[in-house]
Amino acid sequence: MSADTRPISPGRFAAALKDLSISMLHLKVLEIRNSIAHLQYSNDQLKPFAEGSATTLGGSAATGPDQDCVDAIKENEVVMGRMAERIALIRAEVEDRGLSWTEFRSKDEKEATEAQAMPQANGHAQGQSSHSAWTDGTFQTGSIRDGQVHMDAQPVPPTARENHAGGRLDDEELRQAMVERMRDLGEDDDGDDFGMHL
Repeated sequence: MSADTRPISPGRFAAALKDLSISMLHLKVLEIRNSIAHLQYSNDQLKPFAEGSATTLGGSAATGPDQDCVDAIKENEVVMGRMAERIALIRAEVEDRGLSWTEFRSKDEKEATEAQAMPQANGHAQGQSSHSAWTDGTFQTGSIRDGQVHMDAQPVPPTARENHAGGRLDDEELRQAMVERMRDLGEDDDGDDFGMHL
């Protein structure tokens, strides 16, 4: 980084966010994540040179760590930390507006949330390849108290919660609903032409 440039302070960055629309905040998060990804890629490429295990094309055998690469990696890490702080400021702004951060989450954040939501047995998380019989009602658990069987509630799998948010139906559910609707139209007793009117 040039010696005469200074990054915008967190306070000024947070103040600038107040004037941005939600769509602009969303774009800003994507822009920052893209910059972080590029810096991480750069660090991954510089790492062998910084460790002294690689040399340039025209160079001789590895002579040790390249100090320029070591310094560049350190600088990139500082910048990535600053960018992560900016994402946290955007998140605070989004939540201060009373909105959910869910749509702003990265793929890694979504996967981490889903992994935490997975049921645990004996303190160990189940693997990603858990059999559907545990969630579709084939296997049910419960307990017997005072001679009565009490079944545990079946948790809704995360994918089912996401797919059915807002009243959406999958293809099979939509087909079944249409078949029922058509059947109901056929049983009309008021003399209509039994058609569907859109």
